[in-house]
Amino acid sequence: MKKVMVAIPTLLLAGALAAVQIVDNPDAVKGCERLGEIVAGDKFVQLDRNTVEQVIREEAQRMRADKVFLSIVSHNHPKLGKQYSAKAVAWKCGQ
Repeated sequence: MKKVMVAIPTLLLAGALAAVQIVDNPDAVKGCERLGEIVAGDKFVQLDRNTVEQVIREEAQRMRADKVFLSIVSHNHPKLGKQYSAKAVAWKCGQ
C-alpha cells in the first residue's frame, strides 16, 4: 500500500513537469514570447542527464513557460564519467 501512495504523487509530479514541451526546432517558437534563459550546471558544477532535464523543466514551469529550447553539453569527468550541464531559453506561446 505504501508503494502505491508513493507512486501516485510521483506520477502526478512527472505529469506536471511534462507539461513543458522541449523543442529542437526554432520554427516551433515563432510567434512566442521569450521569457528568459535557464541554466543548469556549468563547467565546474555538472549533473547527470536526468537531473539536468528535471531542473530545466521545473524552472520553466516556475516561469510559466510552454516551450523550452534546450541545449545540453556533455563533460567527461575523469572519475565520475559523463556529466552534463544545460542552457535553455523559455518561451510562452499564446494558445
